[in-house]
Order: sequence, then C-alpha cells, then structure tokens
Amino acid sequence: MIDTICLHMRRLVAGRAPITTKRRSTFVRFLHRASAFSIAISQLFIGAAAAQSATAVNEYLHKMGLDDSQIASAAAGHPIVKLMPAKSDGDVVVFGVVGARVSTGDYLKHALDPGRLIVANGGRFHIISDPATSADVRDVVFDSSEYRDLKDCRRGNCNFKLPASAMKAFAEGVNWSAPDAKAQADAQLQAGMLRLINAYRSRGNDAMLTYDDQSGMRSADAFSALLGQSTDLYEYGPQLQKYLATYPSNRPTGVRDILYWSNDHLPRVRPTITLNHVVVYPSSPGTTLIARKQVYASHYFDGAFELLAAVGAGAQAADAPIYLITVRRFRFDNLPTGVLNVRGRVRDGGVQATRSSLEHERSSAERLARQ
Repeated sequence: MIDTICLHMRRLVAGRAPITTKRRSTFVRFLHRASAFSIAISQLFIGAAAAQSATAVNEYLHKMGLDDSQIASAAAGHPIVKLMPAKSDGDVVVFGVVGARVSTGDYLKHALDPGRLIVANGGRFHIISDPATSADVRDVVFDSSEYRDLKDCRRGNCNFKLPASAMKAFAEGVNWSAPDAKAQADAQLQAGMLRLINAYRSRGNDAMLTYDDQSGMRSADAFSALLGQSTDLYEYGPQLQKYLATYPSNRPTGVRDILYWSNDHLPRVRPTITLNHVVVYPSSPGTTLIARKQVYASHYFDGAFELLAAVGAGAQAADAPIYLITVRRFRFDNLPTGVLNVRGRVRDGGVQATRSSLEHERSSAERLARQ
C-alpha cells in the first residue's frame, strides 16, 4: 500500500528504453498514485509518549532535519519534503510535512475511512474479508498486455515477482495454446493470492514470498529491514513495532487490521498488483498510530513500509492547526546509477509525488472541514 515505480522499470534497468520528458512525467504520476495512500490518515510519532504541543512538534521536525524557516513554511501550508538517508542503493526514503488549518477531530472525521484511504491509491482495490473467500480475489487478474510473459518465466529471468515454484506452475500448468489461456492463468493467480492471504493471516512474515525473478529476495527480509530503519516507531510505538514484526502474535489491545489488494494501471508502466496490510493502533487517548506494510507486489518492489500522521500543533492537542506528516520507505529490486541513473529519477520522483500528495491532502482536509 503503496507508493513509487519507475515507468517500465524492467526496460529502464536493462537500458532498452530512453527517458523522455513524457515518460518521466508518467513515472511521477504513477509514483504519486502508488504512495498517495500514505497522506490521508491519522496521528503518529509525536504524541504517543506525551501530550502534543507546538514545542513537541517543532522538536520532532528539528530532529528530522528541518530548520526554523522550513518549519514556519510548513506551518503556513507549504509542503516541505526531503530525502532521508537510505541504507542501500535500492532504498528510497522520503519525509514530508505540511500544516493544515483544521483540528485533529475534523481531520479524523474524514481521514479514517479505509475505503477513502485506499481509493486514494488509484486503480482497483478490494478490502479482504476475514476469513477470506474466493469472492475476495475473483477480480484479481492479469492484464492482457503481459500475462503471456508468464509462459517463459524461469528462476532468475521473469518479468513478475514470483517464487520459482509459482513460475513453474504458470509455465507448465497453463495450456498456452488454448483459447482460455488467460482464464487459466487468472485462476492460478487467484488461487495463489487466496493461499497467500490465508497463510499470512495465520503465519505472518513467515508466509511472505521469496521473489526469484532475480537473485532470490525474501520479501519478509526486505520488510524487516525497512521496519528496522523506522526508529521513530521504536520510541513512540514499541507495541506496534513488535506487532508488525511478529504478526499475528503480540496483538495490542484496540488494534484494527485491514488487508486489501490493489491493481494500478497507468500508461507505459506494468500493471502492478499489491497486497497490503494496514494496522490502525490507538496507542493512547488522542493518538492513533497507523502503518502500511506491503505483503506482496507483482512488479518493482521488494518491500514498502509507510508511517503516517496527522499531529496537533496548537496549544492543545485537539486544536487547529495540525501537521500532516509522512515517512515513506521503499526497497526496489534494482536501481542502477551510471548512465541511466534510475535511482536518481526514482528519488526525484518520490520527492515530487510526496509534495503533490501533501498539498492535495491539505487542501482537501481544509475544504471538507468547512463543509
């Protein structure tokens, strides 16, 4: 859930597609859509250990590397977005903040509806029932433009992020010369998605897939690495951090779990199916922590983890204005530098998308508060 993909990443990485202005703008639109979910949510980080105040918020923003002029600009409604240090060349970390002239109560009235939040991601989506049934995955299908690529999938050479066993099942289990070859592939996809959902709910990270499209990346390891970098969560939400690491064990009181799949379609980018786990945790009165964890992605991402916030900045926690804060961490499968400099384009696109999303959410929140 979310947020983030280079325009036809595989071709860029292989050096087979030039970067034009039009294609670059397409990438930025997709990045915006894939990560827009991370803006429209609730309170995070700052007030979990103590009452929120303008001083506490400023201390946090200073800690994130903002100076007084940037904090003043954010408070006035101008998004401040910056790249944060990343642990590896495949990681992109973006921090953003903007002030909004609404109270936390008014903001939360429209921000905590999961359907609204997930719709902000664009494309098709479905919130999965518990227990999951075949009806939950019946609309999970391959795009007609790419499903035949599965025929030639092999370990280390596949255009989809799949374990080797699934590659073999698609290559050998579908009659590719039959008129209903796509329906057969879709049926396998749906059955596999349902198995993954039920296994994840039962075994958590141990059920997450190994991606054998390149070197064999365990998606659980990618998530654990991103979670380990989220030191704010350790300080302000240790119970949530433990729950995310050990799910479904150690469930804190009052937690709400939302599992959903989405399928984004944008021009010149592979349609990308994702499975995401959203955790809503009211850690203390007036403070709700929310995290989005990527469980699966069919293209581009080895992992994604987002921490989300709307934090009171007035004299009292419930007063206007608030700060909208997002920290987004993404681990891509391959971000070369050099002549193509895909990594640089992804980083620049992440900043632009986050700034656009913050501005949109600020104006949306203020407009809805006036209604």
